[in-house]
Amino acid sequence: MAPIVLYSTRRTPAGRAVELTAKMIGIELDVQYIDLAKKENMTEEYLKMNPMHTVPTVNDNGVPLYDSHAIINYLVQKYAKDDTLYPAKDLVKQANINALLHFESGVLFARLRWILEPVFYWGQTEVPQEKIDSVHKAYDLLEATLKTSGTDYLVGGTITLADISVSTSLCTLNALFPADASKYPLVLAYLKRLEQTMPHYQEINTDRANDALQLYNQKLGKV
Repeated sequence: MAPIVLYSTRRTPAGRAVELTAKMIGIELDVQYIDLAKKENMTEEYLKMNPMHTVPTVNDNGVPLYDSHAIINYLVQKYAKDDTLYPAKDLVKQANINALLHFESGVLFARLRWILEPVFYWGQTEVPQEKIDSVHKAYDLLEATLKTSGTDYLVGGTITLADISVSTSLCTLNALFPADASKYPLVLAYLKRLEQTMPHYQEINTDRANDALQLYNQKLGKV
């Protein structure tokens, strides 16, 4: 069977979540990075796989799927050797994981995109303070979540899909707008823990978040 093809970009948190999940469960991906500036996500071939023309998209031997949260859930349930990342029978834990996946999509990534899209693609050279404030409000929510969890990770004492997904947008946000250690000690300790325990975290998350920071600073004329 041919490897699953992943269409993504290097910087997108959503695509990185798929790459990290594949590393966690030990499956091979044929990663094909596409250029959104050249509208490679708008070709007839791509739109047949993903009419939303978003990244990431995967093609699992003729089965196309899109949305990172749907993809990582699919990969784990089909290919993982166990259900540690997304428990098959623990409905409460599943619900808690799902809640954090929605938090990543609706809060963390949404606020990151709200800031980066105008800068990267629309020529904006100044970010309104209210957008930066919204990032710190997201840190507030995550700090409270980690405090309530009382464990090393978001849902229980081991890494789940919640951590994989949240780590991608969070890592990028923290690179651009570093969390204050005096206000968000649990958030920063959590990021450090993920870097030490999640396979390939440095190359997939940290390094690419720093790439996003470099481009962000270039677009704003800071370098």
